[in-house]
Amino acid sequence: MSQEKLAHFVEAQAKEFGIPGVAVGVLLGDQEICVSHGVTSLANPLPVDEKTLFHLASVSKTFTATALMRLAAEGKVDLDAPVRSYVPELKLADEQAAARITLLNLLNHTAGLDWNLVDDGKGDRSLAGLVAKLPELPLIAPPGTRPSYSQAGYNLAGRVIEKVTGLPFEQAMASLVLEPVGLSDTVYGLAEVMIRKFAVGYNRGEDGELHPARPWGRSERARAPTTLAAASPPR
Repeated sequence: MSQEKLAHFVEAQAKEFGIPGVAVGVLLGDQEICVSHGVTSLANPLPVDEKTLFHLASVSKTFTATALMRLAAEGKVDLDAPVRSYVPELKLADEQAAARITLLNLLNHTAGLDWNLVDDGKGDRSLAGLVAKLPELPLIAPPGTRPSYSQAGYNLAGRVIEKVTGLPFEQAMASLVLEPVGLSDTVYGLAEVMIRKFAVGYNRGEDGELHPARPWGRSERARAPTTLAAASPPR
């Protein structure tokens, strides 16, 4: 695959789907190719390049899972152990479920937890604050009996990482995953994103027009393990 061929493909796809800006990185054997197209923002356009950050949304969970797997490889957590081994204050709507849920259940979305808590804009919106509110979250099945995608489960996994490392989640991720592999342009949260070049995301409304997405809300830190990573293309 040539860089020129990939660039033509990316440009054509961006135009076809009306994407303002995009960057693509491809690793093929020992060959690394990175191409970009378009602008970072319709309102304040700058050319997208290899340093432009993009919001990763739920790909953030991959980083959270990698951090837990590293802790497991180092013998600091046991994936088959109950979450309460690391977060003893965990309470859920059902006591038996709270006692049985394991780290592996969180990682493979079989904990039986509903999708997530709706942020009411009140109280502590850290990961610890989210755990304190988990008794309000509906349970949809006993742990380990069926898959069900859960943001709350991965946010709880982020709290496990904090408890085991003794570090805030973002610092723990840098130490466990980002710094060892040289991902200096992978960051969490608006405070880090806004001091770098970043792409604005867009949603297409019912009117067909593009409207800026706003992924960084009031409950920012409580969503870091699931949705708040931002990164530049691999290179």
